[in-house]
Amino acid sequence: MGRNEDRNLEQRKETISKIEDGALYYFAKYGLAGTKISDLSKFLGISQGLLYRYYPSKEELFKTVSKKWIEMRDNNMQGLVGAPMSGKEKILFLSNYIETSMKRDKKFASFFTIFENDSLTSGTKEGSLFYTWSNDPILMLAKIIEQGQQEGDVHLGKSYKMAISYWGLVFAISHNYISSDTLEWCDFNMLNRLLIKNI
Repeated sequence: MGRNEDRNLEQRKETISKIEDGALYYFAKYGLAGTKISDLSKFLGISQGLLYRYYPSKEELFKTVSKKWIEMRDNNMQGLVGAPMSGKEKILFLSNYIETSMKRDKKFASFFTIFENDSLTSGTKEGSLFYTWSNDPILMLAKIIEQGQQEGDVHLGKSYKMAISYWGLVFAISHNYISSDTLEWCDFNMLNRLLIKNI
């Protein structure tokens, strides 16, 4: 491959990264239904034509930027479920990971918020682009909760409903962060208190 071809490939990767990173935040802020390609291209500082060259529709762009985060989330959660730690330690680890990731990179909060916006604006579960995705993190966290309940460190209750409450709070934190651009108000330890006894 020649020098020009290398540079063209590098520029293409940079353009894709710029589009996907910016789109993730924009979708989180305005939702899929509230996003117009013309507004998104202005926000990204590129032409609509260039945007369409890489992505044929806003739905395809939405799916593309989300799929990467879904894969990362699934791998991390599966690893945590199987880790040689107590249920309490796993919950503390997860809450700390969410806090440090949000504080380090706003894209992390954007990831959670786009799914919330999608489910709120799609009208029905079947209309959601990620209907089949939404149950996976709940089921994985429910397994961790059940482990912690057996060990005596986690509040008793239906693990599935408790997991829904936990992720619902993560979505709420993410949404407020994207809306207000600050996390100063947030006490991430409330995620732990939701599940763990005596904390």
